[in-house]
Amino acid sequence: MKLRTSRMPKGILLIAAGMLLWGFGYGLHSYMFPVYLRNIGCTPQEVGFVYSISMAVMAASSIPGGILADRYDRKKVVLLTWIMGTPSVILYYFAKDWKMAALGIALYSGSMLGYPALNAYAGACSPEGESGRTFGLISAGFSGGMIASPLLAAYLSNIWAIPNLFLLSFAFFAAACCIMAFLPPEPEGRSAASTSTYSSLLADRPFMRFVLFYSLCAFAFYTVQQIIPQYLSDVRNTSISIVSLLGSLMSLGQTLITIIVGRMADRKGALVAVGVNVMVFIASMLCFIAIPGQVAVVICLFLLGGFMAGHGVAFAGVGEVLGSSADGKAFALFNLATWGASIVGPYLGGLLYSASKNMPFYIAAVLLVVGGTMLIRQGSATHGVREVLKGQG
Repeated sequence: MKLRTSRMPKGILLIAAGMLLWGFGYGLHSYMFPVYLRNIGCTPQEVGFVYSISMAVMAASSIPGGILADRYDRKKVVLLTWIMGTPSVILYYFAKDWKMAALGIALYSGSMLGYPALNAYAGACSPEGESGRTFGLISAGFSGGMIASPLLAAYLSNIWAIPNLFLLSFAFFAAACCIMAFLPPEPEGRSAASTSTYSSLLADRPFMRFVLFYSLCAFAFYTVQQIIPQYLSDVRNTSISIVSLLGSLMSLGQTLITIIVGRMADRKGALVAVGVNVMVFIASMLCFIAIPGQVAVVICLFLLGGFMAGHGVAFAGVGEVLGSSADGKAFALFNLATWGASIVGPYLGGLLYSASKNMPFYIAAVLLVVGGTMLIRQGSATHGVREVLKGQG
């Protein structure tokens, strides 16, 4: 079946542009941040605890975020919450231990209050039948911004004090907010009041199965996410500037893989595309710890960027499973489940890493196999039913 490809609406293009600038600012510090925390005296457990706080705050923001998305002007909610997250990096600048860093990451994560509004806005603006491409473009905008900025950060870290990178991140976050101020209104008739309630969503078995399977994958990923830079530093003796440099490679992988996964989602279904992507991530992760050669590390890091590519496209799965019921509350519940399930993941990863450098990766691989397999099974069934209904129509 040949896909119909239409020009993306202005709102989607502006979101992608805002994500590009935000991703550039985030990429200036994100990959070296766990190593930076270690350098200011944090233990692996404390690093994990900082990231667990991030997941807890994101989870807590989900339900009120869904209410805001369905009650108020979504583009205003998005703008105000982005402004809220902008000063977070200033707190990183002043951090001397894990406590100030935790406060900063809590502020950044709290800005995810606007994420359900952003996803619902994007879903409303998406051309029919192209939600995979739409969410893929938004995700690729963010990861695209993170390709060049770690390269810049690697260079600047040799001539600047590392905390100065946080100030540069602040400038790009502010520029991204300026872009989001120009979002147009949602299309007529597609920004109507909510069509669902949290109780009705919880009673929707296909949706809750999807949420459960993907949450398991997210939990596994966040167990190892902040371990990867530490592993490069501790096991492979990689400097903080090179860690940031390799982060560019992961972002390049995320950007390119997002395009592939987004296209696959529109052909085979979002759940199948995300499940297949999880399997690629598993293979890359195991090769990363098993093969020490530089070429293997480069290839594996490129592919390891792929999980977040799948995460961006996973939002298209909400619409795939729910159809017209995919409003702000649906995206909020999806975020709550995935972030909530991942609260203990980073801290658990830090504990496991202290005991054995490889153990977090093995445990994550087992969980990802289960979650990815179930996503593929459910997605195949869902997509098959839709194709039959299309044929009958």
